[in-house]
Amino acid sequence: MLNNFAPIVLLLLLVSGCNPQSNHKLTSGVHIENVIRKGSVIKVKPEKLEFYKSLHANPWPLVDSMLTVCNIRNYSIYYRDGFLFSYLEYTGADWNKDMEKLAADSVTQAWWKLTDPCQEPVESATQGEWWADLEEVYHLD
Repeated sequence: MLNNFAPIVLLLLLVSGCNPQSNHKLTSGVHIENVIRKGSVIKVKPEKLEFYKSLHANPWPLVDSMLTVCNIRNYSIYYRDGFLFSYLEYTGADWNKDMEKLAADSVTQAWWKLTDPCQEPVESATQGEWWADLEEVYHLD
């Protein structure tokens, strides 16, 4: 019975970019070592909240695909009291390179032209920071 699943597991590993001969532990086809967890926050404009939610209720497949290509996994955005909180896991080897690739993607740029007007940085954001990084104070694996 287990052998029936071997081609599916191999396909999942290949699609996720993982090397099946790797010595790393795997969880759902993703390396669990060297994962960078990132949390961030931004304000959402009250008059744009429903539009923002509707965009994310039906995200563009090519935007989701590019996030995956850029090694973003387990990405969520939450809303509370005028703030958007995001959480993601980065499984790549070069955050800056992958973020440059993401920013250069024309479909992602078109998506951001819709989402950016819905947002505004929090007061404590540094100069030029859009989504402000959150400090992780606790994590349980």
